[in-house]
Amino acid sequence: MVAGSVLFFIGASIAVPRVFTEPDRQEKLRMLTEHPWWWRAGQPLYALGAVIAALGVVALAADGEATSRTLLAASSALLVAGALAWSWSAYRRALSPRDFALGQLPGWSFAVYLWLTFGGLALLGPGLLTGGWPAWLGWGVIAADALFVIAYLRYRDIPPFVFYLLLIVVGIAVL
Repeated sequence: MVAGSVLFFIGASIAVPRVFTEPDRQEKLRMLTEHPWWWRAGQPLYALGAVIAALGVVALAADGEATSRTLLAASSALLVAGALAWSWSAYRRALSPRDFALGQLPGWSFAVYLWLTFGGLALLGPGLLTGGWPAWLGWGVIAADALFVIAYLRYRDIPPFVFYLLLIVVGIAVL
């Protein structure tokens, strides 16, 4: 979880990060046109980091009791499926930075990624609670996931880095 999250953040740091906070689509396009190599170089790291972080939950499943193992395996399955949807989104963004900047890429893969990740985190929290890890960690994941869902429903968007901040905390806490 830690290694995948760090890889995700490396991708985020090199892939023209200001583009995500820029409201003007033409300015986004200008940024990506000026730095196409950095944009394209960051996308595989985004994707690979998400997949590796999701697979990190599998390692937790091996350490848990039966109920915990089941919850953590299901969590990992959802997180991996979400990461694959995210990977498709990252691939499309690398392939067509112009369409990304102008908001013309299909949004289904990002939405699938978000909902599968929300579901995976919803199972990760109880998996941690039933697996003998610190209670604060399980409850923290549940609370964070609920806040993420509420924020997404309220604002119709959420930055994916929040998931990897949470997974770094979980990864460090279970070491």
